[in-house]
Amino acid sequence: MTQPKMAKISRIRQLSPIWVVPIAAVLIGLWMLYNHQQQQGALLTLLTADAEGIIAGKTQIKSRSVDIGQVVSVELSRDLKQVIVKARMKPAITALLNADSQFWVVKPQVGRGGITGLNTLLSGVYIELQPGDSTQLQLQHQLLDTPPVAPADAPGIRVVLSTKESGGLAAGDPVLYRGYEVGTVEYSEFDLSLRRTQYQLYIREPFDVLVSENVRFWLSSGFSVDLTAEGLQVDVGSAATLLTGGVSFDLMQGWPAGSVVADGTEFQLFPNKQSIQDGLYSEFVEYLVFFDESVRGLKAGAPVEYRGVRVGTVTSVPFFFSIDKPFEVSLQQGIPVLIRIEAGRLYENLTLAQLRQELEKAVGRGMHATLKTGNLLTGALYIDLDINQEPVQDVELLALQAQQFSLSQSAGYPMLPTTRSGLSNIEQKVLMALDKINNLPVEQLLVQSEQTMQSTQILMQNASSMVAQLDALVANPKMQQLPAQLQQSLQDLQLMLAGLSPGSAAYDRLNGNLQTLDQVLREVQPLLQTLNQQSNALVFEAEAATDPQPKRAKQ
Repeated sequence: MTQPKMAKISRIRQLSPIWVVPIAAVLIGLWMLYNHQQQQGALLTLLTADAEGIIAGKTQIKSRSVDIGQVVSVELSRDLKQVIVKARMKPAITALLNADSQFWVVKPQVGRGGITGLNTLLSGVYIELQPGDSTQLQLQHQLLDTPPVAPADAPGIRVVLSTKESGGLAAGDPVLYRGYEVGTVEYSEFDLSLRRTQYQLYIREPFDVLVSENVRFWLSSGFSVDLTAEGLQVDVGSAATLLTGGVSFDLMQGWPAGSVVADGTEFQLFPNKQSIQDGLYSEFVEYLVFFDESVRGLKAGAPVEYRGVRVGTVTSVPFFFSIDKPFEVSLQQGIPVLIRIEAGRLYENLTLAQLRQELEKAVGRGMHATLKTGNLLTGALYIDLDINQEPVQDVELLALQAQQFSLSQSAGYPMLPTTRSGLSNIEQKVLMALDKINNLPVEQLLVQSEQTMQSTQILMQNASSMVAQLDALVANPKMQQLPAQLQQSLQDLQLMLAGLSPGSAAYDRLNGNLQTLDQVLREVQPLLQTLNQQSNALVFEAEAATDPQPKRAKQ
């Protein structure tokens, strides 16, 4: 029996044409997959706390109103603390997805700038893309709650304002320079570590050159009224600040501009423009004053003036720190008030040592503090300083000042003497006058007045009786005939005088008699002289008188 031979098997080297079809199908599928991948673009991931209005497969992503992508999924994160929104972008805009790009949801809202997003009422919300300048590709971004004020690459400058108090600013509030809007508040945040509120401001070009190192920023409330001891101050801002408020900046009067600051420079935010001026006087000398009168109307921040020129500020009313038994001090020594004399208000380059020396000299010359009314409408008070070179003579006042000086030394402050204001002096004098009036013997005066009135009444009755008698006398017919008789007597006297007038016979006879009498007197005069010298000349013959001889003068 013969064994069978093994068959020779040979492989076919020729490729079967049937494999062309699957190979072609695989190649076409790979090409289609690559083409689809190229046309889809990058897959963007957005993180947000709330996905209100965002719908997968419907919500579009736009930039300048052009569709550049679409949301493909909206789901919660694994820790359930945020929402993950994934969107497929178009291939041509991959360069826009950089590290500086910003995304936010556009929807209808009412803000400080008015009503925005009304076009989304029918079409639904969409996501807006604002590209940045960075060249680094980034496919994961945080979805902003509010739209940014300006693009990151917008020409201008951004500065940071810091304040310890809440300024009441919000994103979108205007930034003003002398009433003209030059920028916008971008955002605000509270720093827990520093316990300060910070605001970022964007000031657009070309106004960014106005922000120099010496500018100051303050809140603009739109409309403010301030009644102080200096009077009524009304500040009216622009129409924008009247509704929303804002922040203003400018150089203080007389200040140099300084160099232009860099982007991101931090400034202090002041509550108002007046506080900027007050904050400049950081060097001062404090004094403690005691007032033994009412300090109602005197508040911290009130001015301290010297003959009408402001030299300081009231710091605390009342000041009870470091003082034991404050109520007892207020009753006995007066209400303590802390003031400060500021070196910058007097003249430049004045050191504190020089200021203390000058103030000590002024106190030695009699400088004292007085409360005065600064505004009659509000009753606001201020402290006025003046110099009285007359020494104090009142023993009680000197003892009171010694006690006040001891208290101020124990509190660690120098003391400034005080005097009562003019109104207080007037009030004191009025009280003293009232006391004197109260001490008058009023009852005795009333009794005497009553007696005087009775005497006056009796006198008036007597006067009335006398007047009645005079009326009766005048009414008597004989009194009425008296004028006629007087007139007849005057006529007779006139006739008699007419008989004695020059030219009449009686006047000529009287004149002749007077001339004869004169002649007789002349003839009798020698006889009278002889009898005067020798009384017996009528009996004995009188000796002839010799002529007088002149005498020689004595040597």
